[in-house]
Amino acid sequence: MDKNKDGLLWFEYAENDLEAVTILSEQLKSKYEIVCYHCQQCAEKMLKGYIAYNNGRLQKTHDLVVLCETSANYDAEFESILEICSDLTIYASEVRYPNLMQIENYHMKKAMENAKLIREFVLKKVSIH
Repeated sequence: MDKNKDGLLWFEYAENDLEAVTILSEQLKSKYEIVCYHCQQCAEKMLKGYIAYNNGRLQKTHDLVVLCETSANYDAEFESILEICSDLTIYASEVRYPNLMQIENYHMKKAMENAKLIREFVLKKVSIH
């Protein structure tokens, strides 16, 4: 598949997760873990989209730090979002199982902010904004 098309497809799927974040955060007032999960998924798909956009090899991982480090191979400025990626990575699996994490409203708000930051960062790098 054409790298631009593949990357754009990943970005489209990331947008779906971000839309879910908006809807779920408004409708499921206390289901913070679901929102945090979709925040992580949005960021993961944005990073995978960036790698695909650069014709890179995609890894089967949910670790945003790994994906961010891979993205930094194409643009060193990705190192500036490593901490944000680290903060979101835990929501890939921990929140999907009972009693592993206690998620509060402020966690959700931070996860939403971080997902949007990663989205904006990636879209600026590929000049789609």
